[in-house]
Amino acid sequence: MGDAYLGENTSESLVSAANEFREFLQFYPTNPRADYAQYKIAMSHFQQMRAADRDQTETKAALVEFDAFFQKFPNSALMPEVKEKWRTARDRLSEHTYRVGLTYYRLRWDPGAISRFQEVLKDDPAYTARDAVYFYLAESLARSDKKAEAIPYLERLLAEFDRSEYLDDARERLQQLKIQ
Repeated sequence: MGDAYLGENTSESLVSAANEFREFLQFYPTNPRADYAQYKIAMSHFQQMRAADRDQTETKAALVEFDAFFQKFPNSALMPEVKEKWRTARDRLSEHTYRVGLTYYRLRWDPGAISRFQEVLKDDPAYTARDAVYFYLAESLARSDKKAEAIPYLERLLAEFDRSEYLDDARERLQQLKIQ
């Protein structure tokens, strides 16, 4: 039943799907397909995730369910697929926080930008677009007269990324900061 509801792909059917899979797990927690049911609960939230500039409630719920999967089923054959979906959801949440920081950066409210960029790096050190975070965090710190704190982020950008749209600007900015 859960798979049938997932296939309808409406908000109501996705809630129903999650309920069906939860019920299955309540009655059959040791069933060989329990890992599949937990994965599908996570996917019912994953399919409802909104764009990074929108509310991230479903993204957070998906991550909670993926984490439950990791704890309960560490040896599941579904693990590679679950990790891939988890990374997508984690990137979406990090992208949301990054975009808030970028808005603060553009408004020249550097304390807000710095805290959001640092939050991304703290909560998701493997964020796939962290080159942008490094760059804008360094720029925000430099504008806040914290040039010594900015330099390591530019150096990390140059060390960790061989392809980034920020490389040339980061090299130039790093030279400027080291001269000052």
